[in-house]
Amino acid sequence: SLSTILAFIAFTWFMLHSVENHFAEQDVSDLQQISTTLNRILQSPVDPDDKKISKIKESIASYRNVALLLLNPRGEVLFSSAQGAALRPAVNSADFSEHSRARDVFLWTVEDPAGPMDTGSEMKMETYRIIASSGQA
Repeated sequence: SLSTILAFIAFTWFMLHSVENHFAEQDVSDLQQISTTLNRILQSPVDPDDKKISKIKESIASYRNVALLLLNPRGEVLFSSAQGAALRPAVNSADFSEHSRARDVFLWTVEDPAGPMDTGSEMKMETYRIIASSGQA
């Protein structure tokens, strides 16, 4: 009956929404954990820079789909993961400066040309969760 179909649709929407929220919360938790670890490594007075970079590589190796870009105060790259260069536009954004002071997670959306499609040229939107932080290497 119609009420059963509506109940099923509502239940499906609720489940999808709950799963989406769960993964968003997990992403934020992972980013906060990574940020804390990176700050601890970068602020270690004992380790030389090459040892710090080695520790950073080890610490992010277990995370999937994490891009990392470390810059010195002059904006020069100290370390970049395989996808790290893609973060450069985010670093130059006003959001990054604002959020790096608060050390919180923010959403960054990128428009990429999706390529030719049957309906014409369309833009593909990708949204990333980014945690902006400042630390010294």
